[in-house]
Amino acid sequence: MADNKEISPAPSAKRGRGRPRKDSEFISLSKELLGQKALEIVGSEGYGALTMHRLATEFGVTPRALYNYVSDREEVIGLALQQFLAISPTLEFDCTHWKDGVREAYRATRSAYRAYPRASQLSMDEKTHVIPGPRRTELVERVLKFYVEMGLTLKQATGMVRALERDVLGFVLHIDYFYDRRHPDCPDFFSHPVPRQWLDFYPEVPAPYAQQALELPEQNSDELFEEVIELRVLAMERLLQLNSQN
Repeated sequence: MADNKEISPAPSAKRGRGRPRKDSEFISLSKELLGQKALEIVGSEGYGALTMHRLATEFGVTPRALYNYVSDREEVIGLALQQFLAISPTLEFDCTHWKDGVREAYRATRSAYRAYPRASQLSMDEKTHVIPGPRRTELVERVLKFYVEMGLTLKQATGMVRALERDVLGFVLHIDYFYDRRHPDCPDFFSHPVPRQWLDFYPEVPAPYAQQALELPEQNSDELFEEVIELRVLAMERLLQLNSQN
């Protein structure tokens, strides 16, 4: 069955296949469009918010209409995951400037996760097993190859690939998700180890370093993320030094 179909109220006159009536409102649907809308829902609200009824409501059609394009909700989830992975760019790494490559990989991954922060939580939200397609394998293999060619062992490279995902995903969910959605008047709970409000609420707890840290300049989420990158670059630099001594 064709991917592109048009859903509309029952027309009063026949029309050619694929040609909308000029006197009616039509919604042109496709697998790509369903996947994109599903990604928007799960990226912001999580997979629990994605139902066939919710998806149909977004397009102003009945849930039955969606089955002209997909077989079930699991297929919709797969389409959303494929689109999520597709927004991660294919990076060209240069091992002679590996630090720049690491920074680029971190920033590109953050950009993708930040756009749809909860889309990566499939294993937490769902019991269904969905294979997202070959894109994830391609992305992981490219980073593994880069790490090995720059001088890490395969074991170290594997650990750093895991670290990349943990670092970025943790930051996006813990910092970006709330930072991007906070009210402008909301106190800063991000750039200090312990917010001033918490310290004031528990004055009996001795916390001289946390108090002194309040005097440090506030940092936005971009500046905080650059700290994450530089700490990981330092760790890789140390591993390369150790490898060169063996």
